[in-house]
Amino acid sequence: MLSKLNLQNSYDKVKFLTIVQFILVLIGFVAEALVTQSVLNFSFIFQFILLLVAYNFYYSALSNLFYSYWNMSLIFGIYYLVSLTRNFLVIGHPMIGILFCFSFVFLAIACYIVSSPLYYPRFHWWEYDFRFRADIRCWVEVDGKQFRGRLSDLRRGAGCLELFNQVSVGQPIQISVDILNQNFTLFAEVRSKREPIIGRSIIYGVKFVNNDLEQRQRQKFLTNYWNESKKIKIRNKFAAVQK
Repeated sequence: MLSKLNLQNSYDKVKFLTIVQFILVLIGFVAEALVTQSVLNFSFIFQFILLLVAYNFYYSALSNLFYSYWNMSLIFGIYYLVSLTRNFLVIGHPMIGILFCFSFVFLAIACYIVSSPLYYPRFHWWEYDFRFRADIRCWVEVDGKQFRGRLSDLRRGAGCLELFNQVSVGQPIQISVDILNQNFTLFAEVRSKREPIIGRSIIYGVKFVNNDLEQRQRQKFLTNYWNESKKIKIRNKFAAVQK
């Protein structure tokens, strides 16, 4: 599994950190059982099997970009903190506690990397009124063909692109937007793809390609415009509710 990972790719880095977490936690779990002389009793076997099953679901959620990844990350984070605290303060074996401490650090790093719009864009799933959705209409050009789409969740040099058309991961694209009576084009590359529900738009994670100063300025301007537009739409929504 590790041989298939490309650590130059941020997504594969997250998978690698997740596998390292699993190895460290297994070592810490078994070491703690040896210290407390609880190896091979029913509780140990049950917890060991539960841990294996939980990590299998966790890695599957990450591989398929399921949002359950975040719920399980929270659960594992609490488990790491409880385990390291128990080993430092109760059992008195800080070396085992350090294993859980490293696991928690790797978990935090992985969550930060994968929280990018490339993989897990932020969605206001409760917002059904398109008047108050924080997105920007755009045109996307792929291999000379143009499609209408929407840009949302612009952060960290990346964005979420919603289209009803199929685009391959790794495909270079051009995104054209009209903002304040100005039209300009941004270059990007599709890094991830998610098809949530039949009949809904396909969600792509795109990384902006900033090869020159002009492109960087355009991307920064677009991100700032999106942030301000989101704030205005939120204020307009609450104003509409109060009427």
